[in-house]
Amino acid sequence: MTETLSLEKRTERIGASWQRFIVKGKIESYVVSEIIANSWQRSLEAGVNPFVNLQTFFTVKNIIDYKYLVKVSRPFLDNLYAFVKGSDFLVLLTDADGTIIKVLGDPVIVQKLKNIPFREGVNWGEGCLGTNCIALAVKEKIPVHVFAAEHFIQQLHSLVGSAAPFFCQNGNLLGVIAMFGLFKDFHPHTLGMVVASVKAIENQILYMEANRSLKRSYREVTTIMEEITAGLISADHQGRVSMLNTAACKMLGINYQAGVSQHLGQLFGKDCPFLQAMEEDLEYSDRDITLSCNGITNRFYCSLRIIRDENNKKLGMVITLREHKAIRRLVNRAFGAQATFTFSDIYGEHLLIKKAINAAQRAAHSNNTILIVGESGTGKEMFAQAIHNESERCRGPFVAINCAGIPRELVESELFGYEAGAFTGARREGRPGKFELAQGGTLFLDEIGDMPLEMQAKLLRVLQDKFITRLGGDSPILADVRVIVATNRNIFALVEEGTFRPDLFYRINVITLQLPSLRTRETDILLLANLFLEKAIFKMGLPSPPRLSGRLEERLLRYSWPGNVRELQNVIEQMVFNANGSLKLDEEHLPEKMMKTATTQSGSEDMALEAQELKHILLALEMCQGNIAHSARLLGIGRNTLYRKINKYNLHVPRSTSSLETDQTGYLYKKR
Repeated sequence: MTETLSLEKRTERIGASWQRFIVKGKIESYVVSEIIANSWQRSLEAGVNPFVNLQTFFTVKNIIDYKYLVKVSRPFLDNLYAFVKGSDFLVLLTDADGTIIKVLGDPVIVQKLKNIPFREGVNWGEGCLGTNCIALAVKEKIPVHVFAAEHFIQQLHSLVGSAAPFFCQNGNLLGVIAMFGLFKDFHPHTLGMVVASVKAIENQILYMEANRSLKRSYREVTTIMEEITAGLISADHQGRVSMLNTAACKMLGINYQAGVSQHLGQLFGKDCPFLQAMEEDLEYSDRDITLSCNGITNRFYCSLRIIRDENNKKLGMVITLREHKAIRRLVNRAFGAQATFTFSDIYGEHLLIKKAINAAQRAAHSNNTILIVGESGTGKEMFAQAIHNESERCRGPFVAINCAGIPRELVESELFGYEAGAFTGARREGRPGKFELAQGGTLFLDEIGDMPLEMQAKLLRVLQDKFITRLGGDSPILADVRVIVATNRNIFALVEEGTFRPDLFYRINVITLQLPSLRTRETDILLLANLFLEKAIFKMGLPSPPRLSGRLEERLLRYSWPGNVRELQNVIEQMVFNANGSLKLDEEHLPEKMMKTATTQSGSEDMALEAQELKHILLALEMCQGNIAHSARLLGIGRNTLYRKINKYNLHVPRSTSSLETDQTGYLYKKR
């Protein structure tokens, strides 16, 4: 009875204090708390009517966007309601603005409070319904209890309310849980139950946010993995695959289900290099490794990283696979292993150059080895690049190597590559050779005549077998490469001297292209000179091209051009520089070396050239056993041209070379 009286007296005192505030605007701080007093003042200033009839209050907000909030809190609302069921209390969920989203309550209390807007969509914020527990929980962001006349609106004086806010992980207010009942049914533990409920909701939100974050991270990781063109495999510390991307499945020839949850030893065999690395605590990048999976053997550049926890304990590993061919293409693009010239870049109107271009275009559409013969500066590499770009291998790399420019002891490693530790000074991870870099494309071996004899045997074997083996290695590698070789030397003489293998000569001499010297293309000299003149003007940024004087043109036509087209281009560029902006190029602008050079060859030089030519013809006839067609092809000239030269040197060609001998002058005659 004492407690009831105490409650009644408290109710009366608060009611009287509310009355004085409404009438006189005075607050008795010893009766109401500071929080209540401040809220009354704000409610009054906001224009809230303390005598409003709440039965007509129908401010409703759309609540369809609160599915997540209801989903998170509903289990805890149900638990709270189960505790107070039958005690004439309502349980409410509001959003961060105080709008009711969910109402749970016994039909009896719902009927008793039907004149008060405990409905979904009604805003119980301070600006709408004045002081109440929901409004204060939203405003102060603390658990709060509002009793009887502490409510600003008189119609709410029969109620007691307890509310507590709950927050998301970043501290933002998400909503409020509240309980309302008649003040006569007040229980001091009501607020405690509400606080316990919001703590449980916050924990659930924390868990769901963490779970959502994990899922988001997983989706991000899987999306990134699928976007990466390299193969990615993730495995736990025991070697069981936990994740792999589509690229890895494609490279290994398996589907996702066949790969995930499999042990690495089952995928790659008992000698799986990744398991060994994990055991030895070894990480590496871009190591060249041969893997067998699902009956398919391929070479990959593999990287391995070990995953560890905060105590440095191994949790698993991430393996990156890059296809050998794909890396080669990438490296070749990055380092310029591409052919830039096409046949449209080769200029000339002379019949000899047109004939060479036509033959090269036809050769481009075969996959045979090509031998390009020509003096320095005639454009051998230009032709090789044009052949590559015309061929079906045009999308592959074009790799060029000058056999004369590599130290003898490094030729093998340059061509075929080497494994780790193959020799002193070798890179730890090994290195691919030019054959590997040219996979799927063309390998151009310039100055083949300067290749060491012992390397010629190895090159011959590669051309025959189509496989290479790295220096220090024992695994054969398919050489899917089209080989073009070139020389400015007399291969026939090298074979005769024993410095070039005849069997290699026959292997590379499937198709021979003879490039004409510039001195044999007299009609092209001025055409090329003017072309190079335009290019030089453009390169130097000069306003208008100078013209060639008549005397200079005659001098250019009479010159022997031992350096051929390359020398002509160099001479023109020097002349443009020497002219210093002059609009006319004359003999005085020629390079000093050309000024001192005789414009015609001496008779002795002519005789020396003829003797060299005769020697080549004799050797070709001997190697081809007197067959004119084969000899002409070997020499890179037409049969009619060869017949004219045979007549010129008064040679007699019998049917068999066994009956051929040479006299002291080197001329052939028939044995009697």
